[in-house]
Amino acid sequence: MKIFVTGGFGNVGRSAIAACLEAGHEVTIFERKDALKRGGRVLAALLRGRWKGCSLILGDLRSPKDLDRALGSVSGGPDAVIHLAAMIPPASDRNEDLAWEINVGGTQALVDACLRLEKKPRFVFASSIAIYGDRVTNYWIFSSDPVRPSDLYSRSKVACEAVLRGSGLDFTVLRLSYVVWCKWFPFDPLLFSMPLSTKIEIVHTQDAGRAFALAASSASASGLTLDIGGGSTCRTTFRVYLDRIFLLFGLGGSDFLPDEAFARENFHCGWYGDSDEAERLLGFRRKSLEDFYEEVRWEERFIRPLARLAGPSIKRWLLAKSPLLQEGRRVRAESIQGRLQPLSSRRR
Repeated sequence: MKIFVTGGFGNVGRSAIAACLEAGHEVTIFERKDALKRGGRVLAALLRGRWKGCSLILGDLRSPKDLDRALGSVSGGPDAVIHLAAMIPPASDRNEDLAWEINVGGTQALVDACLRLEKKPRFVFASSIAIYGDRVTNYWIFSSDPVRPSDLYSRSKVACEAVLRGSGLDFTVLRLSYVVWCKWFPFDPLLFSMPLSTKIEIVHTQDAGRAFALAASSASASGLTLDIGGGSTCRTTFRVYLDRIFLLFGLGGSDFLPDEAFARENFHCGWYGDSDEAERLLGFRRKSLEDFYEEVRWEERFIRPLARLAGPSIKRWLLAKSPLLQEGRRVRAESIQGRLQPLSSRRR
């Protein structure tokens, strides 16, 4: 098969390309114009090495001209399009107008470009568990559940799904759960957006990529919306997950992060009640949560001794990243200042 992949330099994109190549497909990658500059030597090495047989075309997802040129470069036209390119949090929260333009406008432009082709490709779209909204208490999630998007990113995914369903193209929607990769961790303020009691069902990046490659070539996936998660061996809670990750980094458990540092609601994630159906259909799973932890243990084997030594400083740095703790300190400071002000006035 000839497969056209957008967002191929991202986490899941790299895994999807690897899975497509492993299956013997021809791959054309469409990426933003500054992708090589941003990705540096790692991406250049991939293109010289494992991805040597891939074609790379740089352009703007919102540009019909760029898309027509890219799709037209595939001899005979692509058999399938895997659309992964999107602006994700926290970047999408900082510039909502641009995120909507790229996520929804770009998807519409790509769908329109596919419709202009003589041979219409199958369109496999990367959606997200985020569209289900806050599921802290009602944590079992099914693809038939109503969607309740709570931020720009999740609203854009809902809008993109609607564009695709109304397009007339043969499509498959894959709603990804919490995707993990041993080289990436959200050690930024986004870490504190998820309530500690949140149930999470991870899906390993390699399994996610395999799901896209298989959906692109599987007639039985046509017209379906599938929840893509790792299943029962990949389920945990956010607090337990953090405990394991911090231990593997040499920082002990996560108990140095107090409950009040984390949000209590309004975040996504949960356990998929029907992800086994996607597995029966596609057969994409190879990795468990324990496999992922072992990969992290190996990846961080040189960092761990240093992290143990610098543990107190790292913990203070992480605590300072909690927006809720920062807000609490600000409110307390203002309260103290307010109480002291009358005393200062009386002294004068």
